[in-house]
Amino acid sequence: MAHVIEPPNSVVLLVGRDEYTPPESLADRIVAATGDCVAVGVLSVDDGATTVELAPTPHIDGLSRLGEFILETEGRVSIRDVYNGEYASLLVEPGTCAVTVWGNDTGEPDVVAFEVRPAVS
Repeated sequence: MAHVIEPPNSVVLLVGRDEYTPPESLADRIVAATGDCVAVGVLSVDDGATTVELAPTPHIDGLSRLGEFILETEGRVSIRDVYNGEYASLLVEPGTCAVTVWGNDTGEPDVVAFEVRPAVS
C-alpha cells in the first residue's frame, strides 16, 4: 500500500531497528546506508508530497532502481522521517533482509518504493 507523506528535511529512512544509525550524509548521492538504515533524499516538502511504498513486491510501476542494500533487522522494518515519525512498517525475519530502493527520479524522487525480501545467505 502506498502512502503520501511530507517528510521534513526531504529525507525518508528505512530502518531495521528501533535504535538505528542513520548515514551521516547523502554526500551528493540520492541514497546512502548504514548497516541498519537506508536514507533516500526526496522531493523538497516545499515542492510537494512524496509517495512511499514498503512491500516484498511494490505495486508502483515505472520506477528506476536507486540502490540495493542488506539491512540488519530485529524482525520489522519501517519507513520513518528524520524525527522518527513512522509511516509504514513490515514484519520480516530477524537478522538481515535485502532491500532494493526504487524511485521515479534519480535526482529528487517524489515516488519511492522499498522492496524488502529475505537476504540470500
